[in-house]
Amino acid sequence: MKKSRQMTMLTCSITAAAILAAPGAWSALAQDKASGKTAEEAAPYKKKTERELRRQLTTMQFEVTQNEGTEPAFKNRYWNNKKQGVYKCIVCERQLFTSNTKYKSGTGWPSFYAPYNSANVAYREDNKFFYTRVEVHCSQCGAHLGHVFNDGPKPSGKRYCMNSAAMKFIEKRPTAKQPAQGKQPAQGKGPEGDKGPAGVKQPAKEN
Repeated sequence: MKKSRQMTMLTCSITAAAILAAPGAWSALAQDKASGKTAEEAAPYKKKTERELRRQLTTMQFEVTQNEGTEPAFKNRYWNNKKQGVYKCIVCERQLFTSNTKYKSGTGWPSFYAPYNSANVAYREDNKFFYTRVEVHCSQCGAHLGHVFNDGPKPSGKRYCMNSAAMKFIEKRPTAKQPAQGKQPAQGKGPEGDKGPAGVKQPAKEN
């Protein structure tokens, strides 16, 4: 039993070291592989003061992002969110994940198998428990997001277990279809008078 525990701890430590040494390789399936930045992301980021953050964030959001806290499983905003859209950092609004890589992990926290862009998240070793974990944070403002584990689905095999409190979801709304320009509704004539749009009869004209 003791030997099995030691082997588990060793495996976790090796995995953590590998991710920290080459984080990009673990995010190879990120949707934006070109690492191109929007004008908003390219602009210099000014770190917010603690006072500003406390005014901006809820108590739970501050605890999670600034003190590396963890929100309750199954009692958070996005664990079961099935809507299409993007997940941004609650502190600086950097885009982190999209609904395209979100999946049902059964853990009670929103889980993804890859970030939106490998450059938008960063990693560090977390030794708070009896084994080494890999902590994930926003690469721009440093906000704590969650942890990444080695038990995710294909194609990446990774589970980015995030806190809803660290993110803001922006729903992608369907674009309304516009009628084709230049086309007029079909017209026709019949024994009972003019027809308007196809299939709709109009009253006969009086002589």
